Amino acid sequence: MQNNDLNNASAAENPGAQGPSYRDWREERREWRRAWKEERRRLPCHGLFWGLGLLLLGVLLLLNQAGWVSGDTWWQSLLIGLGAISVVNGVAHYRSPAYRWGSYGKFVFGAILILVGVLLMLGISQWWPAVLIVAGIALLGRFFWR
Repeated sequence: MQNNDLNNASAAENPGAQGPSYRDWREERREWRRAWKEERRRLPCHGLFWGLGLLLLGVLLLLNQAGWVSGDTWWQSLLIGLGAISVVNGVAHYRSPAYRWGSYGKFVFGAILILVGVLLMLGISQWWPAVLIVAGIALLGRFFWR
């Protein structure tokens, strides 16, 4: 009994005697993920890409069933539409100064998707000038967005 009292007395004098009081790493990770998700939800254009993407997919499927878009050009139209949505998403990010850092990549990704879709519609033999044009636009864009 005296030994126990002695340990309690030394613990009261020295708070580190019982060992460090670490938080559980899982709890810290949960808090970090919760804060990260909340920050993403506050983005001005949260869900814009996926919402417009689903809308595009629905419209293309409807046009395919109506016979206005054939099965051959369906994928090319999807790529062009996704590229346009990515460019719109980049513009929306660019307009918000706090989230401007990710807009250039969205522009380039959208331009590449549009280029691939158009090239698939035109055919392989006519795509080399378009690649040069997009590469020039990408270089100019990088110059202007520094």
